[in-house]
This record gives sequence, structure tokens and C-alpha cells, in this order.
Amino acid sequence: MEEVLLLQVTYTTCMANDFGYEYVYEKGIEMFADQGDILIAISSSGNSENIIRATNKAKEKGCKTITLSGFKEDNKLRELGDINIYIPKEHYGYVELCHQIILHMITDTIGEANKKDE
Repeated sequence: MEEVLLLQVTYTTCMANDFGYEYVYEKGIEMFADQGDILIAISSSGNSENIIRATNKAKEKGCKTITLSGFKEDNKLRELGDINIYIPKEHYGYVELCHQIILHMITDTIGEANKKDE
């Protein structure tokens, strides 16, 4: 998937203006994701419509999905991933900090695996 494009401010602005902010990530996945790609979907509340839509589109396209959410145990995002990581707190700061640590761990693990492959 073209992760760099999805993080560009111009892309985000264009998609939000043309389709609406609720579709901003879904459209990118629709256009660029391939079966077997991995989406890491992050929403502190687990109920952000644009993240839910993106995750559903990724699953539809045959992507693997990892979700990171918090707040309420029954949030929508928590049910959508192949792997679901839930932080049982209802405070943005704590949830986001935990998500950041988890993302660092994922990045470090991938980096170490790549070193072994060299």
C-alpha cells in the first residue's frame, strides 16, 4: 500500500474536500491496498467513523488488520481486526501513550526481523 501518499496533507485535504472526512482513509485503501497488505487502525475511542470505514474496506480487499483502541470495551473498532489491542482506559492521554508504545514495539520487531533477513 502507498503509505506515504496516505500521510500527505495534500492527499488528506483532497479526499476530505471531494468525498468527506469520513471517507478520507477508506478511499486511499480502495485505490491502493492489495490483498495481504497490513493495516494498523488506531482510534482512541474505537468509534471514529473514518477509521471504521477504512478498516472495513481493508478487510473487504483482503488486507490483514490490527486495531488499537481504548475507552469502552464494546467499541466498534475492537471487533474488526485480525488482531485487536484494547487499552481499558477512558482518557485520551493514557490510551494514546499506550498506542505509541505498542507502535514502537511493532516497529522495533519489524526492524529486528529485517536485520536477520540481511
